[in-house]
Amino acid sequence: MKKAMAISLAIGFGILVSWLSMPDRPDTYVVFAQATNLNPELTTALTSRLQQNHVSYQLDTLGNVFVLESHLEKAVVCCS
Repeated sequence: MKKAMAISLAIGFGILVSWLSMPDRPDTYVVFAQATNLNPELTTALTSRLQQNHVSYQLDTLGNVFVLESHLEKAVVCCS
């Protein structure tokens, strides 16, 4: 009986640890600014503000600016 309880506790502990170590969901990048609304100076200013506020961003080949979905609110606050 004690052996079965110990095994059950070990399995439960293993499940708990693996559940806690899993990320909530993968972060995805969303469009923050489209290239059609930006000139080179605005793009430079925008990316500079995002860097200063530690907001992860990416630029695509067309010049669109993407930010992590989880950082979207922070990007709006810092760049408004």
